[in-house]
Amino acid sequence: MKIKSYRMGSIALALSCMIGLTACNDSNDQNVVSPPTDSRDQRFLTAKVNDVIQVNIEDLKPTQGAIGYDQIYYKLGRWQGDVNRPTWQASPENQLVYLNKTIGKKFSDYCEAIGAKSRDDFKTIEALQKANLKQLDSFGCTEQPGTEVADLKTVVVGYDGRLYLTDGHHTMSQLQELPDGGTKLKVWVKVVANESNLKTADEFWAKMQHTGRTWLRNGKNESITYQQLPKNLGLLSTSNPNGMQNNPYRSLVYFTRDIGYEKVANATDFTEFLWEDWFQKQSTQGLVQPLSFYHLDAKAYGAADVLASSAIKSDLTVSGSATGYQAAVANYSILMGSTQPTDLIYKDLTAADLGALRLEKNAAKGSVTANAISNLDELNRDEIKKDKSPRTGGSVWYAVNYNQCGKPQTGTCWGW
Repeated sequence: MKIKSYRMGSIALALSCMIGLTACNDSNDQNVVSPPTDSRDQRFLTAKVNDVIQVNIEDLKPTQGAIGYDQIYYKLGRWQGDVNRPTWQASPENQLVYLNKTIGKKFSDYCEAIGAKSRDDFKTIEALQKANLKQLDSFGCTEQPGTEVADLKTVVVGYDGRLYLTDGHHTMSQLQELPDGGTKLKVWVKVVANESNLKTADEFWAKMQHTGRTWLRNGKNESITYQQLPKNLGLLSTSNPNGMQNNPYRSLVYFTRDIGYEKVANATDFTEFLWEDWFQKQSTQGLVQPLSFYHLDAKAYGAADVLASSAIKSDLTVSGSATGYQAAVANYSILMGSTQPTDLIYKDLTAADLGALRLEKNAAKGSVTANAISNLDELNRDEIKKDKSPRTGGSVWYAVNYNQCGKPQTGTCWGW
C-alpha cells in the first residue's frame, strides 16, 4: 500500500507540474542529484575467473617494473630472418628451412602464446612472405585462439576495470616491438581474478602484493611503489617513454634455463625475478662476480668479445673466456646448480620449488649435468652447420647481434 500511495503522490505531482510547470521547475531544480559517473573501463568488469578474452596488447597494463632487454632482443633477432639473405639463394630448399626457423618461428610462438598451439612450417617462401601477425588466416594456427587455456598469459581485472598482466610481459613486449605486431595486435588472455569490487588503487595493489601478483622492483632491483610502475609494455625509448626498464639480471636468468634451472609446472608468478633477486644477493656476498664484471654489451665491447667462448668442464669449473656472456651464464648456472633442494631462495620458496638443477662433478653422459653443459655450448652458435646447411642459432648469439646490428639483413654487421 505504501508503494501504491507513493505512486499516486507521484501522479498528482506530475499533474500539478503540468498545470504550473514553471513553479515546479523553480522549486525542484536545486534538489536534482545526478548519479555518480562510473569512470572504470566498462569492457571487462563482468569478466569471471578462467574467462578467456580477446584484447589488444595496449589493453594490458604491467605489474612489474622491468624486463630483460636481451631476452627481448633474442626473439627480435630470431623472428626477423632475412628473406633476401644470400647464404642459401642457390638452394631454395635451404632458404625455406632457414626462414621457417626464423620468421616461421615467430608465427608458431604467437599461435602458442594465444592458446592455439604451434603451427606447421610454411610450404613455400611465397606463403611465408604473405603471412602477417595481424591476419590470422594468412598463416593459420593449429587450433582456434584460446583453445589451449594452460598456454595463455594471465590477467587480473583491476579496481579501475583495466587488465593487469601477471604473466607474459616479455612475450607481449616482443610482439609489440615487431613491425607486424604493435600495440593493436590481438591477443587472447585468461582471467585469474576480478578485483573490480575494490574501490581504490591502494586497496587493489595491496591485494596484488598479498597474492604475489605484482613485482614492485625497478631495473636495478630497487623497491618501487605501484605509482612508479611503467604505464605500458614494451622497451623504454623515445617513442615509448612510458615503457619498461631493463634489468640485465633478468635476461641472465632466462639464458640459464636448462643449464642452471628448469621451468617447473605451475610455477609461481615472477619465478625468474625471484632467481634474479637471489643472484644479486649472491654477488653482493662475493660468491660470484657481479654482472657488471662481464662484457655483455656488444655496442661497448664488440660482438667478438661478448660472444667469446666459455665452457663448463666436468669438474664444474669454467674454461675459456672469463668475461664473455657465456662465462656469465656458466658461473651463475653453476651457482644455481650447487644449491641443495631445501635451500631458501626467496622467502619460503626453495631451490626445488624454483626448478634448480642438481649439477654434479664428473657426471655421466646423458645426465642432467651433461645436458646442461651441452645447452651452454649452444648459446653462442650461429645459424650455419658445418655442412653449410641452416640451423637454429643460439639465443645469446641472436640477442647480441640484434642489440648491435638491429634487424637481420644483408650488408649489416650480422655478417652476410
